Amino acid sequence: MDNEKRMTTWCRMWNEDPSLAHDLMTEDCTQWSDHGAGLDTVVGPHEQERFVAGYRARHVNIFSPRVLADAGDRFAYLWDVRKADGQVLTGIDVNHLKNGRIRENWTFVAERRCERSDPEPEAAGHTDPATIEGLCRQWVQLRNGRAELAKDVVTGDFDLFSGAEAAGDAHGPSELADLIERQSETNDPPVITIHRQPIVDPGRRYVAFLWTAETGADGASVGGVDLLTVRSGRIARVWSLTGIRPFRY
Repeated sequence: MDNEKRMTTWCRMWNEDPSLAHDLMTEDCTQWSDHGAGLDTVVGPHEQERFVAGYRARHVNIFSPRVLADAGDRFAYLWDVRKADGQVLTGIDVNHLKNGRIRENWTFVAERRCERSDPEPEAAGHTDPATIEGLCRQWVQLRNGRAELAKDVVTGDFDLFSGAEAAGDAHGPSELADLIERQSETNDPPVITIHRQPIVDPGRRYVAFLWTAETGADGASVGGVDLLTVRSGRIARVWSLTGIRPFRY
């Protein structure tokens, strides 16, 4: 099973067949959800099958995968979920594999849906992984207040989707720089640091990474995730989702 198949099968597990957990997860697979501790104690496929069956009895939600970032032993993907009331939200899952099965999973759900269409696949090519990871780290510097980097790091048609609210979106380098400056002027802006290792997909030109936002005043932290697309050596699209709790691992 490749990671594209794992992505679609994980969605099918939640949509229709909880027993698919046994095809996807290691016996000690752990999960983390950005909005609550409900999955903290769900370890391995047996507990996952029971949990998903109970979840489906209470919720009629349909998950649809969108954009995949594939680094072999790690992958992340953007998805939508349609709820019973018709509301659609966008989310991101990050997964680490062990022996061909998911060993660690992080799930983030936005407060709204990203309505923009997904990027069209580019012509066959390959971007140097070091270039992509370098852009990822420049993006973190930019988010931490280096607004002047926007003109050199993102494309002219850059688009940022914030999972929290439309006020956090930005289009183009100037609007992005203005957003970063406004955020930096707030009291005690959080400091973003990369958590674990970025997921670099040089073929698709995507990179996804977990991050921790920590405030200086009280040291409180929350986990988040960004998924970036790269075009012509710059960042073209970003989806950014922030949780309400710190990472457990």
